[in-house]
Amino acid sequence: MDFPAEAYRARLQRTQEEMAKHELPVLLLHQPENINYLSGLKDVAYFSYLALAVPSHGEPVLIVRDLEIPAAQITSWVKSHTIYADAADPLPVWLDTARRALDDLGLAGGRVGVDEHSWFLTVERWKMLQSLLPNATLVPEPRIVDRLRLIKSPREIEYQRSAARQVEVGMRAGIEAIAPGVTEREVAGAVYSALVNAGSGMPLDSVLISGERTKLPHGSPSDRKLERGDIVYFELDGIHKKYYARIIRSAVVGPASAEQQRIAETIIRIQDEAIAQMRPGTPANVIDRACREPLLASGLRKSYTVRAGYSLGLTHSPSAGEFIREFVPGVEWILEPGMVFHMLMLAGGMGFSETVLVTEHGPERLTTMERKLFSCI
Repeated sequence: MDFPAEAYRARLQRTQEEMAKHELPVLLLHQPENINYLSGLKDVAYFSYLALAVPSHGEPVLIVRDLEIPAAQITSWVKSHTIYADAADPLPVWLDTARRALDDLGLAGGRVGVDEHSWFLTVERWKMLQSLLPNATLVPEPRIVDRLRLIKSPREIEYQRSAARQVEVGMRAGIEAIAPGVTEREVAGAVYSALVNAGSGMPLDSVLISGERTKLPHGSPSDRKLERGDIVYFELDGIHKKYYARIIRSAVVGPASAEQQRIAETIIRIQDEAIAQMRPGTPANVIDRACREPLLASGLRKSYTVRAGYSLGLTHSPSAGEFIREFVPGVEWILEPGMVFHMLMLAGGMGFSETVLVTEHGPERLTTMERKLFSCI
């Protein structure tokens, strides 16, 4: 397991305390990050049905495909499993297994908190679950585990530090591979090789775009050949035990023009000043304004509608972050020690970002690579 059993039990206790406040006898969780956070379970096929039943008292139960039992035994401290086998019509089998788990807990009636926000609780699954639990009332749970995940433990922070070191290795390898005539795909090969050799897990995809393709905000590497004067934009992840660190850097094929250098220096200066304000007790809207307003005033963007940052930590595909806390206009939450964010700023076909930890003493950049527009001559 990635954490001691005592750490998982402490997380379970905090979850159950929150459940009592909301008068929820049981949670039925489907979000992989939350299942992992409470049970430790990892390395399973999420395309099949997977859930964790969490009673307000006692031990949780994993609802899992029988093929995945070895993974459950190796990676999770949870010993109670309700299993199913593959079937010609899988949906009724999957959801009846959830019903059986709740019935075995004596909680198949009354209020059942479900994570309606989960990617993996589809409308189809939700409807069948409701039909199989006629005596239960399915209610949306108030993102209890998601909110607990916002404050990282010292060990979680160390995992993100490791991820930060890994992603910087990949970023340097990508920048070093830039040259006229090299394809984006060849640059990506250098990045991925470096990430794997540095110990990183592999993301679903990475953003690596150049030239006119920098208009694509989440473009994947293509066969496009780099040309002198191109901007090459990287958004890369390091992944250590499912904990992410993310970084954006931009480079120029050949020497940077005076205008390219001006844009990069303006972005970096504004973002540096905003990150410096990321202290405990600071309202999130203060940080958002510190990012958004100076960039708009600089004239580098006519509008700035995207988020300036978001919470980052334990992440499973297809999600790219926690997105529980975001820096957008009008937010009202407060920064707290132990929160980790991906802070990003984009303009003029280039961008820069850092993974930032909020500490008792202020912001700490977990990613520490040079903040500059790289010129690959």
